[in-house]
Amino acid sequence: MSTTVSRAHWTGLNVFLHWTIVVLIIGQWIEGEYMIAFWDGTLEGKALDQTTVLLGYSHIVLGTLVLAAAAVRLLDRFVNGRPPHPEGEPTWASTLAKVTHVLIYVVLLVMPVLGLAAWFTGNDDLAGYHTFFWNPLLALIGLHVVGALAQHFWFKTGALKRMLPGVRHAS
Repeated sequence: MSTTVSRAHWTGLNVFLHWTIVVLIIGQWIEGEYMIAFWDGTLEGKALDQTTVLLGYSHIVLGTLVLAAAAVRLLDRFVNGRPPHPEGEPTWASTLAKVTHVLIYVVLLVMPVLGLAAWFTGNDDLAGYHTFFWNPLLALIGLHVVGALAQHFWFKTGALKRMLPGVRHAS
């Protein structure tokens, strides 16, 4: 996911979308069980309580917003570039960061596409594939967080600070 443009900091849009995706994923985690009940009830023609219906539909909306935010974030990154990886970072850490980011983007794009395809087709297999990606996504997010903390506390780079809202930190 490298671009030809390099910059000292992330764009404000990229930082905003990063934290927006974080909030949306937390929302998805909170309401995930409601979507399962909503999905099963809808396919089986069962009457559902208003909370399940509301949170089921909000799961679809939030997932669509994750897809849109991830796509726009990638577009912003492609158009405006990204800060270089920190100089003091070992090659293995930089490679792990790159692989982790690619996989996070793949899951953030594939998972909602599968979910939407399942919803619009009523295909339970697609819903299963969509759900399958949840644990890998959480593992990737955990690795991403550990990496950010390692950057800050172990490697002592400014990489974490560059992603904080309102901070323009030169590399």
